[in-house]
Amino acid sequence: MEASNQEKFLAKLEEKYGKWSKSTSQFGNTSYGEIATALSISASQFSKLVYGTATDGMYVRSIENINRLLTREAIREERDQALAENQVLKEEVKRLERKRLNYRRNVLLLVLLCAIAIGAAIFSYFKKTQLVGSQRQAGSNPLAAFFDKDYNANFKSPYLNVSEVQSYCPCSAYEGTWSLSENYKLPLPGTRKPGVYYVAKSADVRMKCSRYDTAGAGNGRVLMGYEYLVNEIWVDTKMTPLSPTYFDKNKKTFTPAFDALVFEGNDQFKKVATIHSFFVDKFEIYPDSIVRKGEPYGRYASDIDKALADEFEINIKYILENVLGDMTTASCSATANPFCDPNDLKEKESVIAFDCIYTISTENLGIGGGYPYKKGYRLEKQSYADNLTCGCE
Repeated sequence: MEASNQEKFLAKLEEKYGKWSKSTSQFGNTSYGEIATALSISASQFSKLVYGTATDGMYVRSIENINRLLTREAIREERDQALAENQVLKEEVKRLERKRLNYRRNVLLLVLLCAIAIGAAIFSYFKKTQLVGSQRQAGSNPLAAFFDKDYNANFKSPYLNVSEVQSYCPCSAYEGTWSLSENYKLPLPGTRKPGVYYVAKSADVRMKCSRYDTAGAGNGRVLMGYEYLVNEIWVDTKMTPLSPTYFDKNKKTFTPAFDALVFEGNDQFKKVATIHSFFVDKFEIYPDSIVRKGEPYGRYASDIDKALADEFEINIKYILENVLGDMTTASCSATANPFCDPNDLKEKESVIAFDCIYTISTENLGIGGGYPYKKGYRLEKQSYADNLTCGCE
């Protein structure tokens, strides 16, 4: 049977600090208060975590914090060991210098080895430190520094204060980090040859309530989303026409062959570039529906395979400015609100998905009309997850 979040949390604490002593309120020789400070949480939050009354989100974040502490400790121990070994080498060099003055060549060789050991230790330490940092920053939202700092840091969080969450319900339940619920792909008309595709790979989204734009519906109905997307452009080296293989012109839908199409690992398809985009979304939350309106705030390309782009006459700059730019005319239908009661929102589970259609002014594939796709968001981390009193009204 899989361990509960509380059991996992207690196991991590004992791994980091030592055996749990309930009678002395300690793990090993470390008090509850010292551990709470190390995890950047309050004493009351730590008590909830220990005795099984915390939310799943609190357990996940706290376990992640303990893992980071364990990683730093491992790095420090490895560094200290390397420095200790280096000190032994230094002492050996001194002993040989005193005893074997006539063997200068050997002494110089040992000094060289000592220098190499120091360099390797320093390189290893900084490389691992950078790795921890890069794992934290990889694919992160450009606004992460404004949203995700530690509670004890000197910064003003964009999220609602605890005293405001009931006044801005249900919007307050949606505040936090969201991701792209699933990848989607689209053909890119407007290029010189068929077989160019746009693949949505990830979205790192920060959502916060608007205190001012109420959409005429009262406080707590307007949610702002700041969305950093990573997408890719792929080319079909056989330049297969979109219709009829991948698109049914009569039904205006993609075929099962298109839905099953996977580019990675398929020699027929090659990646041309990675596209980074930034969007600002406005979500209007109603008891029975959610409305999304998005506006792009810039995009750029990286990892461009210039030889491949030249071979298939793919102008990345033109795609960025004209083809993808025209996708701003994409329209998404309102979606049913599955979280009329905001307390039903769950981290890692809750998804909001929108059915969208995009048209493009430089259409040249002979399809006409629009291309359907679905864009969904998954709740990863909730800023506030306690009881909300607005309910389903």
